[in-house]
Amino acid sequence: MAAYTADAVSLLVYLVDALPREADQVFAEAEAGETVIETPSTAIAEVLYSVSRDKDVRGVSLTGTPEDARQALVGKGPISVAPVGDAELAEYAQLLGEFSIHDGLIVASHRAQETDAILTTDGVIGDAGYDTIWG
Repeated sequence: MAAYTADAVSLLVYLVDALPREADQVFAEAEAGETVIETPSTAIAEVLYSVSRDKDVRGVSLTGTPEDARQALVGKGPISVAPVGDAELAEYAQLLGEFSIHDGLIVASHRAQETDAILTTDGVIGDAGYDTIWG
């Protein structure tokens, strides 16, 4: 079964139903149980923080509570939480000079979990040679 790593931006765009076609297809497959989307616990925390601040995503204001978002993503949604453990931190330690904290933890999780690609809008990750899905 295919597996993907999602960053916080892709999760926020999913919550407002504004994903581009290719990413939307991956999320639809995950909703149907045909594929797996994992996200580091740090990215889930970023999403919950954004929801608590009513952040605007793609022209849509996030509403609801952080718990509503957690349920939509993890509780009843297509996302599996990938804890940031020793394997992820070991990968992250190798990436410190290459990425921001956010991107580094996404790439570290992708590498540690050996997922097929990363769901992200971030060109820096793709430019570094990692397979990404967005558009």
